Amino acid sequence: MTETILQLLTQLSEAGDDAVLSGAIAQSHYGSEFDRLLRKRVLVEVAPISEWDVCDRCECEMISRPIQQNGDRYQADCPLDPREDVVLSAEDIRSFRINLHGLAGEISTKAALRGHAEAVAGGLWKLGETEAGRLVFLIFQTSVLKLEGLLPIMRRLSGSGSVTLVAPRPKAESAAYLIDAGVHVIGFETVFAAHCASRDNAVLDPPSEEAELVVHVQSGAVEWRNCLISFPHQLFPSLRRLVDKALSRDTLASKAYLEDTTGRAASDLVREMRDKIVASGFSQADAKDLIKTVHGRGYRLQIDPLRIRIIE
Repeated sequence: MTETILQLLTQLSEAGDDAVLSGAIAQSHYGSEFDRLLRKRVLVEVAPISEWDVCDRCECEMISRPIQQNGDRYQADCPLDPREDVVLSAEDIRSFRINLHGLAGEISTKAALRGHAEAVAGGLWKLGETEAGRLVFLIFQTSVLKLEGLLPIMRRLSGSGSVTLVAPRPKAESAAYLIDAGVHVIGFETVFAAHCASRDNAVLDPPSEEAELVVHVQSGAVEWRNCLISFPHQLFPSLRRLVDKALSRDTLASKAYLEDTTGRAASDLVREMRDKIVASGFSQADAKDLIKTVHGRGYRLQIDPLRIRIIE
């Protein structure tokens, strides 16, 4: 899936109020959506940078080197070694401040929530409610998970209602106290992959307390242990076959059954699936526990079928 400008901004927002998008990175996203974010001041262009880092191991004793304009180009020259001079474009010296309030509002809108985004504590935002009445909160920095009173603040605002917290790549261990308290914690990537395109906020309402594996067919992703695992479209049909087998009377997926989707060796398909699981923050042991090898016969998805939900 191609990274959108909003996905990029949420990644950079981990820097909090100091979050900045450089022109060099921004230029591949220029277009109508970028211009709209500028008009709404989600992005605010700041003065061009005037200094550049000194070269590695340089002995000039300068903290930084000034940028000088040379026609339509800009240069940051090294006073000791002309070979280390850096030539820059106009985009290289542009930068945009990320307005976190505006960004929270965009995420709330994309998630089709009722209400509007507002800051309710240091680093904590209330985004609005889902159709089912679940209150959704957001943090841009994982450090906010350590905020004293985070859970009481969310509980006070939600009353007796249920709560979802959207956070940057949350790990179960760092948010364990929230998860144990019944807060549904999901990552930005889950929000964007599962529902932004279709304006469906069902992912913000956990399907069931008993659901362990949620399969999002449209986006080619699964939720497992509060984390999203995305699979490329070439690989997802093989994973879907594992899921279908897990839901059938015969839960074993033979090598031939998996290979029938692409013609590739089943061992290669399973290895790539496990790699995707590991890339989402799990260990190799976790990946092998989820997709179990039955030596000489095939593979089995180690999930109770009653705890699997498929969202078409």
